[in-house]
This record gives sequence, structure tokens and C-alpha cells, in this order.
Amino acid sequence: MERPRFAKERKEVPDETQENSRPLHARLLGLPAALPSLPLELAVLCNALAAEMRPPGGWPQRASAWIERGLRRALEACAATEEGLDSGDLWPRVLRQASPEELRGPLHHLAALQAASWLADHQLERARELLRLLSGAQIPGSPCVGCDSELLSLLQIWRPHETGESDPLVVQNISDLKDILWASAAFLQGVQQLEADNPHGALTFLQAAVSGLCSKRILAQIFTLMGSCYWKIGKPHTALEHLKQALQTDPTFLPALYQAALLYHRLGLLEAELEALLLLCQALESPPPVTPESHDPHFLIRTELLTSGCRPAAFLAPSCPSGVKYMLAKRCLQAERATEAAEHYLDLLALFQEGPLPQVSQCSEPAVPRISEVFLEAASALEEAARHQEAVVVCEEVVSHTSRLIPAKLRIVLDPSSAEKAVGAERPLAKSPAAAAAALEEQRESLRCVLWQAAAHLIQGWARARLGETKEAISSFSRCLNDLLRVHLVSTGSGRCEPEGGQAAVPEAELLPQIRLLALTGRGIQFLELGRFKEALRDFQYSLQVSPDSGTPTLYLLHTLWKLDRKQEVAAHWPKLPSEPGLMEGNTGRSFPLYLRSCVKQMEFPCKESFAKDIKSYLAAENGQALCGGGFSPLASFTLSCSSPSRKGLLQSSLEPVGRRPRFLF
Repeated sequence: MERPRFAKERKEVPDETQENSRPLHARLLGLPAALPSLPLELAVLCNALAAEMRPPGGWPQRASAWIERGLRRALEACAATEEGLDSGDLWPRVLRQASPEELRGPLHHLAALQAASWLADHQLERARELLRLLSGAQIPGSPCVGCDSELLSLLQIWRPHETGESDPLVVQNISDLKDILWASAAFLQGVQQLEADNPHGALTFLQAAVSGLCSKRILAQIFTLMGSCYWKIGKPHTALEHLKQALQTDPTFLPALYQAALLYHRLGLLEAELEALLLLCQALESPPPVTPESHDPHFLIRTELLTSGCRPAAFLAPSCPSGVKYMLAKRCLQAERATEAAEHYLDLLALFQEGPLPQVSQCSEPAVPRISEVFLEAASALEEAARHQEAVVVCEEVVSHTSRLIPAKLRIVLDPSSAEKAVGAERPLAKSPAAAAAALEEQRESLRCVLWQAAAHLIQGWARARLGETKEAISSFSRCLNDLLRVHLVSTGSGRCEPEGGQAAVPEAELLPQIRLLALTGRGIQFLELGRFKEALRDFQYSLQVSPDSGTPTLYLLHTLWKLDRKQEVAAHWPKLPSEPGLMEGNTGRSFPLYLRSCVKQMEFPCKESFAKDIKSYLAAENGQALCGGGFSPLASFTLSCSSPSRKGLLQSSLEPVGRRPRFLF
């Protein structure tokens, strides 16, 4: 790869030069077109164009209109007919009929500006045709730059006429313009190849772009794109080297830092990822000053200007600190660094006080969930960090904001074909597809609010349990269960309520059994703490009805039977438990969301080993022998099959002393 070229030795063009070019050009247009004055007129036009070619948008079209007027003046001065010619025929006619030697330099300069305007407008084909004309219709026989690009090959063989000492001065010489065209054309084609999922082809163009005239910002962009290419072709460490090179070239180019954080995440380098995210947070909160060398001010026409409309995915980075702060907090929580996660979440909640969090992320920005979920994740992080009282306060914020949005009863039709039923409607209503979709979305939003409030009460319950407030914890768990009882999921096929079924039509419904499982188990544990074993037994029974394959409620249920001195029932079912550990969330549909993770951890059965030893001793005393050689592992987590006779017997026998089957009354 050739050494990059910087343009920082040039002197900046005085502002008065830019301001004076346009009125001078307008005055010349008022004079008759004459060949002796045409070089001066074209030089003034080139200087005016250089001043005009800058944002805001639309300048490529304005520049093309000015150039077309200049070409017609050139034909008029050379007594060549120009009437009836459209803009596409002007350049061939001018270069053939109006190109005496004294005009070749100014015309080539004007052609370079024309190519620049077309590149900025992504009209690469027109730029290529113009370069063919400038090169005398020479078509390169083979690529000159190692890639199949006629545009770059034509730029390489083009020999523009330099202005002489007696020629009018221009603010930007043509050799620099040629190098800028080279870098821009290679850059744009590299992006096209990358977006077409051809990273090898993109690398060739990007390596060619480095050899052009680039500012530090453009070089940082090129190295960032090359990092994306190397990642796509399976060379992550080479990709990291190029991202580091991008940051060394321009430390203010934050997309390179963001891409590095994403790459560290994919490679499983947690410490490096968190460090990159922390640096990105700091940079967004206190943006570093952009040095003049980053956006080279020494040229009016720069590579940035010709590539500004090109925004590949690799250039997208978070534009506000809240998005990155959330990403950092979430990664810390996922990595079980609860103390750091709690601090980052609290910083994020403080940012919410300064302004609203964007709910819709751009394509490559970190996905930020709804604000209620962020609050719940913050509460979960505080709970894991043993900051229980703060977790209670954060959850109270969620409850206060969602309670007024929750209906007393929420009836949701699970059959998508019957989504036109309104909430609580007795019969189908004739609705347009748009109205039906809006009604279903309104139902889903109400369901989300119910779930958020229920989750807040759930986390509060576990937090109060850790604070030793057992009765308050039971109340919080009961509020959670009461929230869930508001929801009635209806299958139109059978016409009956199915509290746990049909979640596929409404994805949010998958959380209902998960939260119910955690709340029932949590409340049962608190009843155990108070010695209210029958009530605890009831909740563990319901937990197994919600999730028959969950090992933790099974262990708690057996433990409760043991406390009730029903040891024979426990002993009868204990050897039938499978030795393979099962997932606690076995049949709840999916893994638990991040904000429920602290509750999942606290739900785990704490005394497996001692409980297993007690049962082992009891069995040894009953049978006169130890069951050590039977393949039993006292440290295993146990699950029961929902359809197995042992599970049915366990549920039936454990229900008998309680009397008739209890109802859900909380």
C-alpha cells in the first residue's frame, strides 16, 4: 500500500478570493465572447466554481449549469455552432472544435471540475466518458492500478495541460485536482464493492484511494472501511489493525472507535470492548476538538466534498451519549459486573433527565429498548449489586409511569386473522387492515405496560426479600400476580381463554409465564421463611403448572413436603428424578430478558447439597443401605418430565392434603 499523501503545506485560499470570483464572473458574462479573453474568462469560471462547490446540497447541479454556460461561451468565441446541442453533446464538440492550444489548459481544468461535480453526484459513468475524451479516446488495454476500473485507468493515463507562468492564476491547480479525483473515484468504487458484498474488490479500490490526495479524516474513513473488509473475509486481527490505524490517523473519527468496540465484542474480548465503549462515551460527552488537519482547509475542493453523500454502514456511529452508555451498561450487566453496570445505568437515567432517549435507532446504532425496560434493567443491576433499596425506588418509577396506562382487563385475540376484534368486543367489527393493525398494536402496547409493571413489582419483591421485609415482599409478589391476571389471551378458534398458549401471534405474551413462574416461586419462598408451609406448597404447585419442566420449583416443592413431614412422598419421588440438569426456564418459550436475570439468580434452590444429604440419610435408614452407587448426584439440578407418571403422581399427592384444587386468588 502506497504511503498516503497529505495536503497541508498549501496556503489556505483567502476568503476574499472566493467572494470576488463570482461577481467578476458575472461581469465577464455580460461581455461578448471573444477568443483572446476566453482563457481569463475560463480561469475566473474555475475559481468561481471552486468557491461554489461546497455544501449545502445541490451544488453539483449548480456547478453543471455554470459549466454548461461556459462551454457554450467557448463555442461562441470559436465561431462554432452550439445551438441545438444538449448538455451531453457539449464536451465532445468543445474538445474537437474549440480547443486551440491556448485553451487546452483552461478547458482541462474546467473538465476536472466537471468530473468532480459528477463524482459528487455519483455519476461515475459520465465522469468516465469525459475522461475518455480528455485522454484522446484512449481505452486502456489492461488495468493500471491492479483493479478492473476503467475510470481509475483513464485517470492514471490522463496528462492534463498545466498552466504556464503567463496564464491567469487559479486557486487550485489541476494536478491536485487530478489526485483528488483519483482518491474520490477509488473511494466511491470501494464503497460500491463493499455494499455489493465484495470485500476483496473493495480492498483493492480502497488501497488505491490511500495513494491519492487525502486529508486525515478521509484516510481514517478508508482504514475503517478496510477494517470492515478484512472482518468480512475472516481476518479479524488485520481488521483491528486497520481500525487502530484509523484512530491513530484521526483520533476524532468516532465511527472507527465504535467499529472497534463491535469487533472486540464479536471476538469475545470483553475488557477491550468495555474500554472502547468507555472511551466512546467520554468522546460523545466531551467531543474532542477537530484539528484543521482532520478536515483539510487548504483546498476549496476536497475529497470530503466529493464523497460526502456516501455513508456506508461502517461510518454509522451513535450520535448521542445515551446510546453508548446503554450499550456499556448492558455489556457490564451481561458480563456479571453488577457494580459497574449499576453505576452506568444510573448515569444513563441521569441523561434521561436532560432529554428524551431516541426510541428508533439508526441501522448501525446500538439498539436501545423502551425506557421502561431500561429502568427495569437498571433495577436488576442495582439488585445484583446488593443496592436493594435503590432498586425498589427505580421500580417505583416504572410503576408510577405505567399504572395509568393499564386497563382493568385486557383481552387479546391471538389469531392474527381475527385481529380486527376490538378490545373487549363481543363480535367482530368490520375494519380495514390498517385499522385492524392499529388496534392490535394498541393491545400489544397495553400488554407491554402490564408486563413492565408486573416486572417492577417482581423485582421489588425480591429486593424487599433481601432487605428482610418478608411480608412486604409477599405483597409485591402478589401485586405482580394480580397485574398478570388482567390479561386474557383468547384463541378465536376455540373461543376460550388460554392464559399460556398462542404466544406466537403476540410475542410479548411469552413473558407472561416467565414472570408468573418467578413471582409464584418467590412468594412461595417467602411463605417458607414465615413457616407457612401449606401456602408455600400451593405456590410451588402453581409454579410447576406454569413450567412443568422447571427444576427449581420441583426442588422447593419437595423441600416443602419434607418440612410438612411428608418424607415418604419425597423419598418415593426422589430416585425417579433424572440426573441430567435441566434449564429452569424449560418450557417457558424463550430465555429470560436481561431485566429478569437478578430474579432468576435469586430463585435458585440454595441448599441442594444439604437437602440431598438429608434425603440420602433418610433413604439409608428406611432401606438399610446407602444409594451412593446408583448414579445419583446430590449436586445436580433436577427436572421432571411433564408427561411422566412420576410428575403426575407428585402433583396429585402434593395437592391431596390441601383439599380441593385452589384457584388463582391473590
